[in-house]
Amino acid sequence: MRIAMLLPVTLRTLAGSYGSRENMVSLLTEGLVKRGFDITLFVTTNFKTNGKLRAVCERGYEEDKIINPRVRECLHILKLFECADKFDLIHNNFDFLPLTYSALTVTPLVTTIHDIPSSSILPVYKKYNGKVFYVATSSAGRSSELDYLATIYYGKSVETADKMVEKYIKVYQQVLDKTKREDHRPWGFYQVLANGEGYKNKRIVVYPGKRLSLQRHKKRAEHWYLLQGEAVVTLGEEKIRLTGGQSLDIPRGEVHRIENIGKENLSFIEIQTGDYFGEDDIERLEDDFGRV
Repeated sequence: MRIAMLLPVTLRTLAGSYGSRENMVSLLTEGLVKRGFDITLFVTTNFKTNGKLRAVCERGYEEDKIINPRVRECLHILKLFECADKFDLIHNNFDFLPLTYSALTVTPLVTTIHDIPSSSILPVYKKYNGKVFYVATSSAGRSSELDYLATIYYGKSVETADKMVEKYIKVYQQVLDKTKREDHRPWGFYQVLANGEGYKNKRIVVYPGKRLSLQRHKKRAEHWYLLQGEAVVTLGEEKIRLTGGQSLDIPRGEVHRIENIGKENLSFIEIQTGDYFGEDDIERLEDDFGRV
């Protein structure tokens, strides 16, 4: 499971600082990594972890007064959501602000609410109630106006954090079960954007090094518009390189395939036109995943 773990850019974790969210996330992350989870932490570069690290600044703004807190927070959150599609799940420990970015991705968002929401910020949590998934850190910290998947108390140390880690794993699995989509494929996933008489539009994401099957369709033509990434497209006997902002038409009945040759996710819009758009109109000629 690939999880993005988001923390504020306030302070790095301090050894033994039980009660801080930084220490709680550190214990959770190390416990998840130990169990084989693929964790990427979005924190400051001086955060100590065995997980992967992505950061926009070396120190938190409470440790470096030159940093503009609001600017740094916005850039920090945006850094995660610009690559959110790479993850199976996002675990937000940055309070309410990241909720306002959640519509930018289909990746499910778990938010641990570390303090009981005040009346001034509760409207934000209420707006996204049911759209994202909330976890409380104590019974006293729960708001009667919000829905929670669980209450999970902080772990006190590496030795006693196992129960916290196991509870979060159950929450993650529960969220993935609730948000399970039929659009996941071995090469990536797609999202249907529109479906009407004579057309169907999809946003398709292909993971680095992956490619779709070599295929053709009898009942539809397609137009591909690349949003980001680098691709090689097989079209008949041709090999065509495409990058973000370029497009290509695929006539009905033409053999075609797209491959992600870059290091980042490949994302493109597929516009289908014709009289039938079912998956059984895919005739696979070659496939890396045994689906011919």
